[in-house]
Amino acid sequence: MASDPQVTRFVGWPMHTSLRDTEAFLSFSQAEWTKWSAGPLLITSRKDGAILGSTGLAFETLYRASTGFVLAKDAWGSGFASEALAAVVNIAAALSVRRLYALCHVQNKRSAGVLEGCGFLREGTLHKHTVFPNLGVPEPQDVYCYAQTLDRPRAV
Repeated sequence: MASDPQVTRFVGWPMHTSLRDTEAFLSFSQAEWTKWSAGPLLITSRKDGAILGSTGLAFETLYRASTGFVLAKDAWGSGFASEALAAVVNIAAALSVRRLYALCHVQNKRSAGVLEGCGFLREGTLHKHTVFPNLGVPEPQDVYCYAQTLDRPRAV
């Protein structure tokens, strides 16, 4: 999944081109879990345990974190992103995160729809904000900023 150009088109990290890239991500993930109360998470199939994608929390402070999601192509359109995002919102609320936000490339309509469907509000457009290394465009791109303010865990 992390080496698929279609899957990684709108992510903010370079597509994995070697095992070393994936090992570096695993090391980063371990460091996040050591530093904070959560970090990157895998999205797996309840049916057979297959890895479908990833999501998680990236903490900036104890009360503010960002999230996102990426799914393998064969998991697109099956509701997994919405289910995973709802679970992350609950985890964030249980960890006393008060502001959870996500950035989304303005052309990534599917992800924007998932965020809106999960109760995230579009706060605005951040112009020339994020470089998307897999688009082949070196300039920062416009992104939508979506956010939720959280008070307590919500039902999944």
